[in-house]
Amino acid sequence: MKVKYPNPSIKIEKPNKSKSHGMLFENGLNISNEYYRIHNRAIIYKKPTPIQVVKVEYPARNKARIAEAFYRVPSTTDYNGIYRGQYLDYEAKETNNLSFAFKHIYPHQIEHLTKVAEMGGIAFIIIFYRKVNEIYLIDIKVFNELVQLGEKGGLKSIPVEVAKAKGQLVTQGYTPPIDYLAAVDLIYFK
Repeated sequence: MKVKYPNPSIKIEKPNKSKSHGMLFENGLNISNEYYRIHNRAIIYKKPTPIQVVKVEYPARNKARIAEAFYRVPSTTDYNGIYRGQYLDYEAKETNNLSFAFKHIYPHQIEHLTKVAEMGGIAFIIIFYRKVNEIYLIDIKVFNELVQLGEKGGLKSIPVEVAKAKGQLVTQGYTPPIDYLAAVDLIYFK
């Protein structure tokens, strides 16, 4: 019997009280993606946000910091890569409520994910409902259906109950901390 012990090269940051909750969720995704890469399961990276630096302050020679910058173009989504020979692209969101408001995802991000799915890629939104400590993966086509239902009936968000019914629960654990590829397997590789 082969025992898979945790990989000591993966460093898990201790929560910092000054860090936003969203950064902790993002950190968990980043650690999971590193775990997937190390174990040859997938290559998935966080996309950098394209900024134009306008002003840099130099309080000390080795402590330069960006004082002013602006976004050059709207960012598409948070993560992309390759899994099981297919392009994968997703947006990660978090809510402190029992519902995820549609206004927290931009129309150009929905359009991008929709195009990825139309071209044969895997496209989804992963939502962390902090109040119940549950993460759901929702395929972009299902997400679009929910948005359309919302437009017809005045629904402005996805309650956690709807995410349970329409999405796939993502397992949380130690290695990886957010095993969303298991949910991807259940939805896209049945």
